[in-house]
Amino acid sequence: MHCHVDLMDNMEEFSNEALQEKINLLAMTTTPKAFEIEQKKLEAYPNVRVSLGLHPQLVLDRYEEVALVEEFIHTTKFVGEIGLDFNKQFNSSKDRQIMVFKQIIEWCQQSPKKILSIHSVRAYKDVLTILEKYNCPNDNACILHWYSGSPKQLDRAIELGCFFSINDYMINSPNGRSIIQKIPCERLLLESDAPFISNVTTVGQLKRMLNHCISELNIIKGEDASLMITETSHRLLKNFR
Repeated sequence: MHCHVDLMDNMEEFSNEALQEKINLLAMTTTPKAFEIEQKKLEAYPNVRVSLGLHPQLVLDRYEEVALVEEFIHTTKFVGEIGLDFNKQFNSSKDRQIMVFKQIIEWCQQSPKKILSIHSVRAYKDVLTILEKYNCPNDNACILHWYSGSPKQLDRAIELGCFFSINDYMINSPNGRSIIQKIPCERLLLESDAPFISNVTTVGQLKRMLNHCISELNIIKGEDASLMITETSHRLLKNFR
C-alpha cells in the first residue's frame, strides 16, 4: 500500500515483474508532475495504481505545483504521499506544510471515497487534528504510513478510524512491534516504502520482505494477520476504486 515505483531503475520492468508475481502496488509520488508522468507510463499494468502526491519535505521547493494537485485530485481515488514533516531540517516550512495539507484534505472531502497515504514525522497531533476537523476518515480511507508517534496519538488515530501500513523496519524494531500489538488487526495494511527500507530494488527482494512481514505479523498478533490484511485491502480497493 506504499512504495515508490518511480525510484526503481526501470519502473515499467519492475511493475511487470510484480505483475508476474501477483503483487499489487500502490505507487506513491512525491510531486504532481511525477504523478502525471508515472500514471501515463504505468497505465498498462493492472496491478499498479498511482497516487497523487506532494511530499511535505518538498512543499517549500515545489509549492507552485499545488495548482496541479487541485487539477488532478478530482480525477483519482488515490492520494499520497502527503502529510506533515516537522523534523529539524524541514521545520522551517511548517506553516506552509500545514496550509498545503489542509488544502489537500479539503479537496479530498469535495470528491471523497479516496485512499490517502499520509506521512507524519513529529507532527501527529497536527495531522490528526486536521483529519478530524475535515471529518476525513469518515469519508476516505486515511492510512498512516509507517506510524512512529506516541501511544496517546495512536489511540486517537484508532478512534478516528485510521488505518496503518506496516513495514519491515517496524517489524524489526521493539518500538514498532509494540505499536503493531496495539493496532486492531482489521486496521493493518502492508507497505514496503521501497526502495527506502532494506534497500529493496527488485521484485524478488520485495516478495521476500513482504513474506517476512506477514510471518512476523502472525506472531505479533497471535492470529492469521495475512487473511485479515488481505480482506481489508480488498475491501478498501473495492469501495474506493
